[in-house]
Amino acid sequence: MAKLRGLPLVLPSDQLTGVAPPAFERALGRASVGSAEHRGLLHVASAIAAHASAACAPPSARAPVTHALAALDAWLFGRADAASVAKARAELFSALAPLERATADAVRASLQREARPARTATPIDTHADAVVVRWAALGAHYAASSAVLTLDGVEEPREAARVPAQAAGAFAHHFVGLGKARGPELRALACERAEWETERPGAPRDHGAGALAVQLFHEYLGSAWKDVSDAQRLAYFELVEWAMPAGLSAS
Repeated sequence: MAKLRGLPLVLPSDQLTGVAPPAFERALGRASVGSAEHRGLLHVASAIAAHASAACAPPSARAPVTHALAALDAWLFGRADAASVAKARAELFSALAPLERATADAVRASLQREARPARTATPIDTHADAVVVRWAALGAHYAASSAVLTLDGVEEPREAARVPAQAAGAFAHHFVGLGKARGPELRALACERAEWETERPGAPRDHGAGALAVQLFHEYLGSAWKDVSDAQRLAYFELVEWAMPAGLSAS
């Protein structure tokens, strides 16, 4: 039997980062710019970015994403050139900050109109409301930036491999920020736990209940974010695997 004298070379197109299903990432690495495979893979990424943006950005602020993905769609079907996509990408990137501000303003206004029973109030409500606004704004930002990555994929196909995970993170920020972070239950739980920890024998004296409640609140949110992000990433990965043709899926 012949001796193995060296390991086979790993081509750059075969190097995987794990940010997407292996076949999707590998296919993007091997795709020739402008080929049918390249366009098809970007079409999948575009669908994911559009879904995340529809879920995470208010309708009044979503127009830059819609316009950018429409420009990409025109390129995918041969109705526009790559220069028009580059222009749309630059415009979308410039619109990220205004989109984030518009989302924050909408959520802040919603919180101000919200009627809350006095019995559900907690000492960390002011801080928690600020967290709600921040997380919702980040959700919109990451959703729109997943569209930026999709457009980047026109010139650098492998950039599109980052879209599913980026979109899943956006969804998690939005879902947790406007869900658990906004509701009174998690806030009350953080305060109750903080009181218990500070009152138990041997508890450190340099960490008061107020500061600990805030810390616990963020720990709970981080755990919830991980659960939602993992679940949504799995859903996007399954969509990618379903949408890819058999020839590329087996590569």
